[in-house]
Amino acid sequence: MKERLEQKNLVKPILNEWLIEYTVESSNGKEHHLDIIEAMDIKEVQIQLFSNLRDRYPSEVRIEVTILMLEIVQNNAEIDLFNTHEEYVP
Repeated sequence: MKERLEQKNLVKPILNEWLIEYTVESSNGKEHHLDIIEAMDIKEVQIQLFSNLRDRYPSEVRIEVTILMLEIVQNNAEIDLFNTHEEYVP
């Protein structure tokens, strides 16, 4: 029993990057946002998003937020999909 408790304490929670796309309707109109939030789970993403919204819209009494996309950023990109042998031309 004691070993199990010690093993649980050794496991570190994984901090993920979450990509969140959303729109905000306020008295200034409609704005489109794309953010990356570091969090362990969806609940923490929600808490940080609310904090960010309070910072961005401090004088607003009410805003309407619509989440368009929410996903964990994947670090395993397939390099073969990118042409790395040519120069970038915008």
